[in-house]
Amino acid sequence: MSNSFLKFIVILLAILILICFALLLYGLYSKISNTKDLSNNEITNYSLNLKNSENIKDLKIINENNVLIVISDNDHSYLIMYNLKENKILSKIGRWYE
Repeated sequence: MSNSFLKFIVILLAILILICFALLLYGLYSKISNTKDLSNNEITNYSLNLKNSENIKDLKIINENNVLIVISDNDHSYLIMYNLKENKILSKIGRWYE
């Protein structure tokens, strides 16, 4: 192989590497910047009306409408089944000391 042919191959491969790198950066940028703008209609506030001493310890999604939430209050723990569609607490499971 001639010396000029090898130089041509090396330059061609360098150009292809740079093009692939630029396309990779563009793909990463488009993937990261593709965040969805949320309008006020899509944002819904949910409240469990917890006391200051109560903390959410765990949250499990049961199905598209129901969420199971583990609440801890100092030394007590209980579960809440919350319906997102109706925005209400379906049931509380636990032991309350009053």
